[in-house]
Amino acid sequence: MYLTKKIYWPILLIIDLFGNILFFWKRFKSQPSRPKKILFIRLEHIGDMIMSTPVFETWKKNNPDCEVHVLCRTLTEPLIKNNPNVDKIIVFDSEWMLKRQDDKKQDKSKIIKVLQKEKYDIVFEMHGDPRNIMLANKLRTYTIGYSCRGLGFLLNKIIEYESDKQMIKQNLELIRPFCKDIYETTKIYSDNKANNDCSKLMKKYRLIKGKFIIINPKSGRAEKDLTNDEVWQSIKKYPTFKIIITGSQSERPNNDQYAKKNIINICGQTDLLALAELVKNAKLVIGPDTGIMHIAKAAGTTFKCIYKTTNSKVWGYD
Repeated sequence: MYLTKKIYWPILLIIDLFGNILFFWKRFKSQPSRPKKILFIRLEHIGDMIMSTPVFETWKKNNPDCEVHVLCRTLTEPLIKNNPNVDKIIVFDSEWMLKRQDDKKQDKSKIIKVLQKEKYDIVFEMHGDPRNIMLANKLRTYTIGYSCRGLGFLLNKIIEYESDKQMIKQNLELIRPFCKDIYETTKIYSDNKANNDCSKLMKKYRLIKGKFIIINPKSGRAEKDLTNDEVWQSIKKYPTFKIIITGSQSERPNNDQYAKKNIINICGQTDLLALAELVKNAKLVIGPDTGIMHIAKAAGTTFKCIYKTTNSKVWGYD
């Protein structure tokens, strides 16, 4: 029923019941037929952002005169900073998406004031997160999104969330009424700095295009991570290739255990766009369901994703 732990369902049902009574009038607000400025709220992770790029392209190509803004995290901003289908990026590191205590959180009231000044015609909430929905509601404009985690009564239009639907196709349902032509290919737009950084890294470690394999053991969630045995088994399958171990700086100590003559740990040595360029030059990418798998798909590089707790039909590709 809800995409939350079942223990929360009774509470959400009660909140939604009273909310639908109090905010019934929101359903009668007219949907703008020709919006001139819209906002996509995409405050989640790397994979979520990459799988949203077809939405931005589809919207822009069908509505070229409409200004497209995206609200995102510092983490994912590089993935769309060169995207021609996004006119403006507003960065907001919300307290509900930051895990570490030392992460720099932003004041929600300040970002609301910034967004209110933009006077959007439509706001699309892309995750069905009640906290995002409450933020969107503060903008006092027409909002479209999912009610799959509760508080859907604050939306003007609810789009059905199908839990077994491939995520790109699900994302596109948000904008389908506004778009005749649909584009489903994920894209990351690079720049000269990323190209140069990648070239320097490849030169440093004597990497040749198509002659090395990337293994990314960690995902940020322990239940999704590759086990040590799974990493070693993957390494043993490719004895003639150089193996590059990728991950965040915090994952470097764990991944040092794999470093040998032809196995190089580069955790923390690249930013997202340089990593995307490195992936583009790799023969194969191996790892759990995490950001680098989606980077590989966008780069056109073969990848092997080991799904554990996530649904490959939803987060994978045809």
